[in-house]
Amino acid sequence: MNPSGGLRWHWRAWRSAALWSPTSAHITAWLGSVQPRSKRLLLLGPSAGWMLPTAWLLRFESIDAMDLDPFAGWLFGWRHGAALKAAGIRWHYQTGDALAELPRLLTAHPRACVLLDNLLGQLRFHTPAWQDPMVYTSQKLAEIKRTLHGREWGSLHDLLSGPAQGLSLGQAFPSARRSVARQDAERQADIAWLAAAKPQGEWLDHLTDQVFTDGTLVQDIAWAFSPDYWHWLQAGWVQPLVVSAESTPDTGQGGLGWDQLLLLKNSIAFNSSFDTSFR
Repeated sequence: MNPSGGLRWHWRAWRSAALWSPTSAHITAWLGSVQPRSKRLLLLGPSAGWMLPTAWLLRFESIDAMDLDPFAGWLFGWRHGAALKAAGIRWHYQTGDALAELPRLLTAHPRACVLLDNLLGQLRFHTPAWQDPMVYTSQKLAEIKRTLHGREWGSLHDLLSGPAQGLSLGQAFPSARRSVARQDAERQADIAWLAAAKPQGEWLDHLTDQVFTDGTLVQDIAWAFSPDYWHWLQAGWVQPLVVSAESTPDTGQGGLGWDQLLLLKNSIAFNSSFDTSFR
């Protein structure tokens, strides 16, 4: 998996617009529920914004974006530029390592909110050959969260991904699910909501379950990257002063515990016949 994009990635994204449309709709709905206080946006790792709704971008007065992919800025402009220009929104797109540049970007834009768009789920792929992906990703996430402390920010990222049989003819796409981030050992990762995709084999853990602190409202979103390879996305928005939720949504009885899911190092295994009860 190439985390840096490239023309092949953009061609696939453009060609997959219909396949990805249910996921785009869920992302649009989630962003519609987000009410940033700032009118300035730092948009990090968005590629060309293939699944970003232009309407949400129009709420800002200025947008500063950065991505490693040298083609992303031009294609972002092709997708969103005309509408942004018509609305009088100043936007600027730089090519670079957004996470490495994060301290500088925050200093340069002290009043901007931050959206990490499908960026943190790629961290494990940048692990140096001599380091364990779990250790590296955990350290990087802790560093990123310290850097963002006190800032209004959100993230949309991969949680899990892997092979699936996909939807049967006429079967509804999995609905997005709202929950609350929890990092304690007793939490339940109820993945029955994704059963319609019929996961099978070994799923990759993107090691992002610690992105959000306990009590953060999150949205789980399914993404059929291809008919036979799916992603579980997670989205959340953090305000500088986070108020803990009074209650935690019911994740179902008899769910499979998160620690039990990690059957193989950095991966998850499913039986060929996916049992939604997990008993």
